[in-house]
Amino acid sequence: MANKNINLVISTPNGVYYQTKTPIVTFSTTEGQIGLMKDALPFIAALVPSQIIIKEENNTNKIFYIDKGIVEFKNNILSLIVNDIDSKPIDLEKKFEQAKQTKYAIIEELYIKKKLAEKNNKN
Repeated sequence: MANKNINLVISTPNGVYYQTKTPIVTFSTTEGQIGLMKDALPFIAALVPSQIIIKEENNTNKIFYIDKGIVEFKNNILSLIVNDIDSKPIDLEKKFEQAKQTKYAIIEELYIKKKLAEKNNKN
């Protein structure tokens, strides 16, 4: 039987998260949902927060939940680079709120450093 698998590599900013050979992977891009199989045309697209469904050898599906990212398919290698990935749904509202709080903490820290620098320059 001929090999009908593609090589899947899912990476995050921390490195390779998951790697396998699979006959089909389904994911969502800004253009819609795509089911990708061996020998598809090469492409690059932007991923949207959604599920990645990976068909496993035992005919079950492995599901991951992702934040935004980029997908590239070339030479039967599917590379997904994502900001965040989990086996449970990602709470995007919570992540947005945490990012907002971090941003304000950084702004406050910069403001304090600026005031200290101004005070030191006066002395």
